[in-house]
Amino acid sequence: MSVSPSHAASSSAASLDNEYNGKKSQTRRNTVLTLLQWIESLTVPTCCSKRLPETLRQNNRNDGGASKVYILTGLERVLFGTQPAAEVVKVLGLQPPRYLCYMVSGMICDILQFAIDFLLFLYVVPDASTCWALSFGLSIVFRHTTHRYLVFGDYVGGYWKSLGRMYAGYSIIIVLSTLFNIFMTKYIQVPHAYAWIITLLWTGIVNYFILKKLWSFGGSTTTSGKTTAPEQELSPLTTAATTTTTSPSAV
Repeated sequence: MSVSPSHAASSSAASLDNEYNGKKSQTRRNTVLTLLQWIESLTVPTCCSKRLPETLRQNNRNDGGASKVYILTGLERVLFGTQPAAEVVKVLGLQPPRYLCYMVSGMICDILQFAIDFLLFLYVVPDASTCWALSFGLSIVFRHTTHRYLVFGDYVGGYWKSLGRMYAGYSIIIVLSTLFNIFMTKYIQVPHAYAWIITLLWTGIVNYFILKKLWSFGGSTTTSGKTTAPEQELSPLTTAATTTTTSPSAV
């Protein structure tokens, strides 16, 4: 069976495009990896590290007795692995508590939600409670991503199932917080911005405990039909990098 020249040419062009895109993606990954390794190699200057508590310097002392306090480590394992920053990232050799990472993740998305709320109120729906419900609902997609990298780790059951669980768990909070916001703005006459902040404060705390149940701490993750423990799964790029480079925290 003969193949027409036009078909062969199109197949060859598609193959070249795929090869080019693959190399381009690998180049981007290598660039990010190099940047992360440079960040993780940064240490506190000796003149400053001497002022740090002795226990902190002891935690960062290597086998040779030298003491180097790395400013930030563990970023590579977060971006190219499956563990969250709350489990592997260390700041000055200390691991921040999970709830602090949750607060950072939430603060990032709170700013985004406020921007969405403001734009909706300004251009679409001039009603504070409706804007709250819509902006909260839209921000869940972003919260789902930041919580994965900063707080809880890889998606259990895959991205879409995990996102669906998060929307299901947040649905009751969206309803309750919207009713609370209506009460604040319609009956007590609290200004829009103040009502938004007050509503945000208590929902943030409640959401943390809901997510702890929904995300399945210590659960298994499914990748390409194979179930693996989150802490054992690393990307091929990270695995290759660790065989050729030494992590700053191990120096």
